[in-house]
Amino acid sequence: MSADKDIAHFVAAIGAKEPSSDSANYAQWRAIFKRPNYFLFNGKFMIVKISRSKQPFWGVGKKFVDLLNSLDDYYLVLLITPREGWVFTKGEVNSHIKNKRWNLREADNNYKINYPLPDSNSFFSPKSFLKKLGLPEEGSAT
Repeated sequence: MSADKDIAHFVAAIGAKEPSSDSANYAQWRAIFKRPNYFLFNGKFMIVKISRSKQPFWGVGKKFVDLLNSLDDYYLVLLITPREGWVFTKGEVNSHIKNKRWNLREADNNYKINYPLPDSNSFFSPKSFLKKLGLPEEGSAT
């Protein structure tokens, strides 16, 4: 199964990589995530979601957030086009949840993330994404 073409365009532009099928965790990640929207970037796990709605919104499952929180750090990337969106670290994700900016919908156990999102997390190109993370333009796909 391959990633959505817009997500694939974004991750290629920043130099992110799909986890290796040789990886000890590969089978576990494939069993947990329905879609191939998880990658390795800058030595961290990264999940990428895209909204195609006129009024953008995203949903992230509580079980995924709980699993990701067992990692040292991770990135959550919320796209509105293959080039622009918002990026959040583990600490920022948990802050938004704790402060009820992203509410858990009990019916489907998903955190609902609605526009508008903080300008401080926004990017408008792969280059500005890398700059926001303090990385060189060519990225780091480890």
